[in-house]
Amino acid sequence: MRISIKDTSKEHDKELDALIRRKVRTLTHYAPILKDAVVDVQHDRHHRKGNVAYVEISLHLFCHGNLPIRATETGSDVHAALDLVLEKLKRQLTSHRDQDIHKERALIRAARGK
Repeated sequence: MRISIKDTSKEHDKELDALIRRKVRTLTHYAPILKDAVVDVQHDRHHRKGNVAYVEISLHLFCHGNLPIRATETGSDVHAALDLVLEKLKRQLTSHRDQDIHKERALIRAARGK
């Protein structure tokens, strides 16, 4: 799986980069057919909330054509936002996997004539 990280912050370091890559690789447990992942990390200052980290992850799978699975989340820091967005992606990937299993079973039942 190819992982590309886009970060707009000045304090981007290799440790954060390695953490993001390690956590995104855990998604292969939920969908082993991941082609690539694009991680967009932005830091901003909100007029009421203060410093805000924005993380967006787009996953491209081999089986779903060009439609990406995407999730975005904001948090007080990058680590919190990353954990939240990974949970969203895990839920989406398991629902896609369950849908594929149900479609496959329906095709098998139709082929058997039941």
